[in-house]
Amino acid sequence: MLVSIAFKNMLRYKRRTLVTSCAVAFGVMFSIVFNGFLAGMNNESTRNLIDYETSGAKFFADGYFKERDTLPLDYLIEENSAKEIGTFLDSKNISFTPEILLPCEVYFNEEYFETSGSITGVLCALDPKKSEKVFKTASQIESGTWLKKEEGEEYCTGAVIGSWIADDMKAQPGWYVTIQCKGRGGFMQTIDVPITGIVHCPDVPVNASYIFMDIAYINEMLEMEGAVTAIDTNLGGMSTVNSNVKKLKKDFSEIQNDSKVKLYSWNEIAEDIVSVQKMYEGISSLIMLFLFIVAAVGISNTMLMSVLERKNEIAMLKAMGYTPFYIKSLFMTEGVLIGCTGCVIGMVAGCLVNIPLVNVGIDFTQMLSNIDIGYRISGLIRSDWNFTGFAKIIFGALLIAAFASYFPSRSISKKEIAEIFRKN
Repeated sequence: MLVSIAFKNMLRYKRRTLVTSCAVAFGVMFSIVFNGFLAGMNNESTRNLIDYETSGAKFFADGYFKERDTLPLDYLIEENSAKEIGTFLDSKNISFTPEILLPCEVYFNEEYFETSGSITGVLCALDPKKSEKVFKTASQIESGTWLKKEEGEEYCTGAVIGSWIADDMKAQPGWYVTIQCKGRGGFMQTIDVPITGIVHCPDVPVNASYIFMDIAYINEMLEMEGAVTAIDTNLGGMSTVNSNVKKLKKDFSEIQNDSKVKLYSWNEIAEDIVSVQKMYEGISSLIMLFLFIVAAVGISNTMLMSVLERKNEIAMLKAMGYTPFYIKSLFMTEGVLIGCTGCVIGMVAGCLVNIPLVNVGIDFTQMLSNIDIGYRISGLIRSDWNFTGFAKIIFGALLIAAFASYFPSRSISKKEIAEIFRKN
């Protein structure tokens, strides 16, 4: 009965109800689209981070993690430890690749290029075969080929460079560059290498600064003596990686004899990026709150006008024995019904807008090539269906609708019948 009366009262002022519902619908629609787009960015960024940079988890030598941003060669996993970890991972059927990561300078001259110059980059030395089971980099070659050794050679002596580096240098596969970096012990080493391939992937740092080389070749040239800076592991996709990391940490702690090597998950390694994602989520929540406040003001004004126009009806209800609680519930139900109408319209509109954003997305390549927004996304951004977030938006809208309807009805429901008629 309460809902029936509230529904009939809502339909008495169709235009006012429609305008208020549209305000709620706009807030819900924008929130759904924005929330889905942000969820899509977060998921894509996390996926790219795992697939092209951090892997599921990395083994580091003690002390390396705190200084990982500087890519030091002072904290290395020695050859014996690396072999023991490799044997352990093989026993768990976990794909892995040793890695040497260090800063470098790439020099190019007019013998092959239009001009001479240099570019600062990151030298990433991997096992060409094993890395294909850990990262997706090898499948993203834009031109040329991935690292592969020639027949009769022990290792590949070429390099695969990121597409943005190639664009800056106007490079092509087959051209030679000189890579300068520090070897173990601090000596400077220069290596003349041909560009065997150019990689273009969804991850910005890989495109912008990475130079991939065969770890066996770098081990010899930098006199690493079999030591590596990290061991990368494949622990599955986004849905399973966190649980697999916990299990691997537990298993590794059981066989670990000392603390010289430690295992770190992808979100520990990329904690700065995770913090940026949380910051954007906080900003989006604040924007949605402001939108709902605007909608709440609209509902509050609508209910205030309804209360003022129905003073006599309220007095009659009180005279018939209806309690103030019933009267407040009646107006709150009416406000919630207006909120429901707005939520339905907004949800349908939001889903219709979100469909092309999920299937097609928006290409931000030009913008993202010039600025860093903290996400591991290089161009095309797709939305996602964040149903948990959508449910929270709907629940929040209905809660605010009920809250906004409470205050206009609260004061008049407390007044005596004679006072209501006298003021009327």
